[in-house]
Amino acid sequence: MSRDEELRGIAIALKKESLYFSGGWNINILQAFIRDGGCCVYCGKEVLKEFSLAFCGDHLLPKSLYPDLAENVDNLVPACAECNLIKHNYDPSEGRGREIVITEQVRSSFILKAKEEITRKRIDYECEFIQTGKVAFEQAVAKYRKL
Repeated sequence: MSRDEELRGIAIALKKESLYFSGGWNINILQAFIRDGGCCVYCGKEVLKEFSLAFCGDHLLPKSLYPDLAENVDNLVPACAECNLIKHNYDPSEGRGREIVITEQVRSSFILKAKEEITRKRIDYECEFIQTGKVAFEQAVAKYRKL
């Protein structure tokens, strides 16, 4: 039996054995969570510890650009809500996703590129918030509290 078949069998057994996983878990995302240990592949957060984030998975190559890869286990990864939101439609394949077979090595390189993009965007967002958003937000809160 291949490694992929073994992983699928493990995921199917988990869905049968555990009430928590028997519900709305898609078998493909469950396989990705098992493969990656239930941690966000971008920041390392234990996604399963966050109740509201338990179903948060990401399409490494965006579903909007590659709908044919939407259910491909090799294209699915666990991601916390923050990293998933920041990554959004970033395409680590740089438009070559239809030509590439996602091997473990390719997947690892895509995850690394996405991590770098997420880190860059997070820094940009934080700087923008500190420079413009924070003061405006604080003023809005103060205005509301005066009501």
